[in-house]
Amino acid sequence: MTIVTKIALSLLGAVGISFLSLTPARAVILVEPIVTTKNQNILDTKSPRILTDYEPGEVIEYGVPDVANNFLNNTGYDIESLVFDLKTLSYSNADSTPAYNNEPVEWGDVNGDGKIGYSNNPDLKDIFTDITISGSTITFSGGVIPNGSLFYNPFATLPNLAPGAGIIPPVPADKADKDGPIRVAAYYTAIPESTNVLGVVAFGALGVALKLKRSLHC
Repeated sequence: MTIVTKIALSLLGAVGISFLSLTPARAVILVEPIVTTKNQNILDTKSPRILTDYEPGEVIEYGVPDVANNFLNNTGYDIESLVFDLKTLSYSNADSTPAYNNEPVEWGDVNGDGKIGYSNNPDLKDIFTDITISGSTITFSGGVIPNGSLFYNPFATLPNLAPGAGIIPPVPADKADKDGPIRVAAYYTAIPESTNVLGVVAFGALGVALKLKRSLHC
């Protein structure tokens, strides 16, 4: 092989590497929810969203990243776990900058603290101690959100896919839903109310007493 040929092959290799470097790598979109005590800074600017007429096990769907807000647990139940399921597992958007084409979506560490589902803000106290991931589902448990209490449950994505944040175009002002394009389904489980338990016990005791009374008069 001549020196000229070697130089030509080296140049071709360099050009090939340059073209490869211009090819966008397939990125993973990470989604991270946190569940903490109330965010006082947000509470000072707007009223919380109220969770009412929302039964244990009832599934609702919404988009993330969401517009951050506090929530008031007005369900009538003490919430003992929150379960979130990613409904968007791959994402495409030709109108975004950059464009996305079937990019995988999964739970991940967005805030960079080395953990998934925990706050890295010292002013926000995590409510749940156990966070487990199984496929597209993340479960928060090992804690309680009492009925009538406030909590904070924002979702963040990496990259930031909030409308108007630079990748996804802003949402028109007259549109009510300003949340992001990644879909999530959610439901909760509840601790049975003590009043209900006591009512069942009292009713059962009354039944036993009536049966005993009948047997004594037979």
